[in-house]
Amino acid sequence: MEVGVVCNETSFGKDRNIDDPRWQALPGKVVCWWGGLGRYRPLLRKWSGRFWDKLSTAIDIAHARKLQGADVIVAHFGNNGMRVARAIKRGRISAPLVTIFHGRDVGEPLHDNTLARYKIVFEKGVLQLPVNAFFRDALIEVGASPEQVVVHHMGVRPNEIDYQWRSWEQATLSFISVCRLTEKKGIEYALRALAGLPRRDWVYSVIGGGELLEELKAIATNLGIADRVSFLGSRPHSEVKQRLRDAHVFLLPSVGARDGDLEGIPVSLMEAMAAGLTVVSTYHSGIPELIDDHKTGFLVPERDVAALTGKLAWIAENPKPCEEIALAARKKIEAEFNSDLLNQHFVEIAMQLGETRSLA
Repeated sequence: MEVGVVCNETSFGKDRNIDDPRWQALPGKVVCWWGGLGRYRPLLRKWSGRFWDKLSTAIDIAHARKLQGADVIVAHFGNNGMRVARAIKRGRISAPLVTIFHGRDVGEPLHDNTLARYKIVFEKGVLQLPVNAFFRDALIEVGASPEQVVVHHMGVRPNEIDYQWRSWEQATLSFISVCRLTEKKGIEYALRALAGLPRRDWVYSVIGGGELLEELKAIATNLGIADRVSFLGSRPHSEVKQRLRDAHVFLLPSVGARDGDLEGIPVSLMEAMAAGLTVVSTYHSGIPELIDDHKTGFLVPERDVAALTGKLAWIAENPKPCEEIALAARKKIEAEFNSDLLNQHFVEIAMQLGETRSLA
């Protein structure tokens, strides 16, 4: 089986995974959909205004030959599924289309009441793979055939993540977050909850950059906790792994952003659970599919600072029960969010679709 990648640009993720070798080892050929025009895509989008949809579709179709040799097309994010579906409608592509819905591509149209924009994807595609059941139900609600919508979780490789439980019974309690500093990650609420924590011997490390960095620093200062909070920016993957090993509790109190942006199921939570950290998050999007409250981690309602403080206070005083919870979390990752098993299942789906096409 050969895998090719067609994308808007041919360099990715340098701000988020600054030394991650996966970006240098993508399988197969990587090409830009628009070829030489790709570099002008942001400028064209800005220049064309309300005509962007028609202009970009015309350019997509003009360059659709890059997809003609595929036996199966996998579109990541609904907007790319829509681009491929339009080319299929125009007769430029005939391969079966599988669209994976990740987060913002469902959250924003849900927020704007425009999720039905994907009708053409449902009609021209053969399979929709949302990353959680919350998204599955939303897609079916706006017209996707239930038989063609299957939850396909993202995952991690637990065999590459050492499980290590560290008790804080006789230690300074160490909290950590690893994420882009955007509204949906809810780091503001983590700061406010920590400021109210009765236990005072704690530290908090925040790894990641983003547009809210300076605002969050100011919040920490105003709350009087800046001396215990370290904003570390983007760090090498090896350093992130080490800092996770040194921490006790992983915080990610995700929220629905004002523009509708939602989480899928954050991979950072999976990594933390696999590594033996106690994880704390929210009843948000697909996160409850990953975390069972008081069984594999802890959940609170979105933006509920008092509830979050209460959970953190309980965790601070109960390291022994948290060890059992962390072990159960590791087992859940191994059983249900193991990317090797999930990827193998996905390959079987793709191979079956490709074989079905060859027999048609």
